[in-house]
Amino acid sequence: MRTIIPSLGILFLLSPFCMAHSRASKPPGKSQAIPLTVKPGVPIRVALEKSVRVKHVGTPVEGRIVQPIYVFNQKVIPAGSTLLGNVSKIDPVSRTKRIEALANGDLTPFHKAHIEFNTLVLKGGKRVPIQTAVSPGTTQVIQLVAGGKDKKTGRIKGKVGEVRQEFENEKKQAIEDIKAPHKLKWVEGMLTAQLPFHRQFLPAGTQFTATLKDPLKLGTENYSPQAMKKVGSKIPPGSTVHVWLATPLSSAKDHRGTPVEAVVSQPLFSKDHQLLLPEGSRLEGTVTDAMPARRLNRNGKLRFAFTRIELPHGATRTVEASLQAATVAKASHLKIDSEGGAHAVSSKKKYIMPAIDVLLATTSFDSDPQSRAIQEGGGQGSDIGSGALRGGFGFGLMGSLIAMAARLQPVTAGFAFYGAAMSIYSHILARGSQVVFPKDTPMEIRFGTHEGPLVPPRKKAATPGTQSIAKNST
Repeated sequence: MRTIIPSLGILFLLSPFCMAHSRASKPPGKSQAIPLTVKPGVPIRVALEKSVRVKHVGTPVEGRIVQPIYVFNQKVIPAGSTLLGNVSKIDPVSRTKRIEALANGDLTPFHKAHIEFNTLVLKGGKRVPIQTAVSPGTTQVIQLVAGGKDKKTGRIKGKVGEVRQEFENEKKQAIEDIKAPHKLKWVEGMLTAQLPFHRQFLPAGTQFTATLKDPLKLGTENYSPQAMKKVGSKIPPGSTVHVWLATPLSSAKDHRGTPVEAVVSQPLFSKDHQLLLPEGSRLEGTVTDAMPARRLNRNGKLRFAFTRIELPHGATRTVEASLQAATVAKASHLKIDSEGGAHAVSSKKKYIMPAIDVLLATTSFDSDPQSRAIQEGGGQGSDIGSGALRGGFGFGLMGSLIAMAARLQPVTAGFAFYGAAMSIYSHILARGSQVVFPKDTPMEIRFGTHEGPLVPPRKKAATPGTQSIAKNST
């Protein structure tokens, strides 16, 4: 049982199966005021307006809402509204993470900061107190869109083309990042992060998901039966609807047949602007294919489809719908194929980088006297530039500094071979990447051509002012 609509009057007004009752009890065409209340559990996507120093609990935080919030068919919180909050907690760094950071030349590993947002500032300056649970931040967010099939080409030519295209994509992305707002802060943060000692910030633009803990009341709106006459009508094939994922998914643990649910976050309208699918409708389906990541850098894959939709008043319809787009962290390294399947992908340079590291390591004992620099004490040390390069590959910026200071072959060679070993393991031998979609992931779902008839909701006893509806069986 799940409470869906707070008023029997709302149920009678919105349900096409109760329209006759509405006409009998109210004058034809008369509108009714309905509360605009954002229910608990609704996720709000917010991005930091300014960078936040991670040092003290209570540090103020300001963010901008990046996706509008709807109630039924009304936009109640526009994108660009402000959320105010603070740093509520800073976790200590575990011993394991300290060792991992030290192995990469980082002596100040990042402390995880917990954020809470407690005030909503609407356009116009109105402040509304809220209570939220906030997810960990994501510094770089991209939108994946289902793509077409790749053209066939020769194996070697195709691989070379893929590597070249990836280099071009990364170059383009780097230029876009630098040109983006807060570009100087972004460049500064990228450079300082390479230092062994550095201050810790949540950079501007970091995105969070703030989930409401309590209902958020934002006034009322008048609805007329005429405006609701197409609610629950057949959805045109090819239509896409915005949703947030109610079921977290992972190729590591989910399998064929695992239930999947998503909630419509933005209403769907017909071409003549008649409401077809209101906010709050639920899509239900299952995982249709799953493959966990395996050793030797073999990545995971995940595919799911939705087969039923439940409207807010309880009526259901069978549908055919699949993933069209998703907003994810850039570091997740995912892609969506033309049929809506999600795949983890590896860099096309995964064999090139280990080859470069091995080459640097094997040349670290080069005995050519022209490639060496004479130390002040008369001994021969490795060339400063090449030694710094090998030290950097093996131990980050700190490795470069140590290699330049030592100017000894055993030191630079040690760093180089360590870096080569780590590169071979991480790029070739380690387990591949999983496909992971966290709860509340924003998605776009595309409807297909197969759709069943609308099934009325089951009649259930209701308490005054509420209506509880059990899910109908498929």
